[in-house]
Amino acid sequence: MRLPTVRSIRALAVVTAALFAAAASLGAAPQSKKKGGGPETFNGKAKVATGTATGDAYFTIQIDHYTPEKDLKAMEQALQTGGSDGFVQALRKAPVAGHLKVGDKSFTIRWARQKPTEKGRVISIVTDAPVYFVGAGLPDAQSRAGFDVAVAQMNIDTSGLGEGSIALAAKVKPGGQAGVEIQDYASEPVKLVSIMRVIS
Repeated sequence: MRLPTVRSIRALAVVTAALFAAAASLGAAPQSKKKGGGPETFNGKAKVATGTATGDAYFTIQIDHYTPEKDLKAMEQALQTGGSDGFVQALRKAPVAGHLKVGDKSFTIRWARQKPTEKGRVISIVTDAPVYFVGAGLPDAQSRAGFDVAVAQMNIDTSGLGEGSIALAAKVKPGGQAGVEIQDYASEPVKLVSIMRVIS
């Protein structure tokens, strides 16, 4: 029986190390994607009420990625120093994080943050323009002066289900669990129900 040479032993060791490295990189890929957050999509229903009628509007929140901490800090700093107007200016310079879709209209999300809770996580989003809709439609209503963003918060459990609320046209101030909270809003916040994370 021929014994393996030192050279063949070394070659076997190199091949084995390469295989372990490849396996480790394949195993790490999904974790690194999960750590960065997104992409993920949520569908739900908004309970809309006007002075004369009530109805439901179906929405989709598509988060391509959660906003990097450095961009969140920049917007928080702008809010601290420049108030709601300063925040809006910084928000509109931030990278696109996703979209809020209602009917045939789409609104750009530039703030998307998630934080863990005892039952799951809380997700906050801010669009760079106010959102208006009644029932399944989207009238061409104009924003009240200074109410330049929409702010939504969703409480999502570990199974991907949840509920929340959205201020369709709002001013913001520092504070709250997300770092930004509503200072004032043009109309009463709308309740978001039957939220479900889309399994892809």
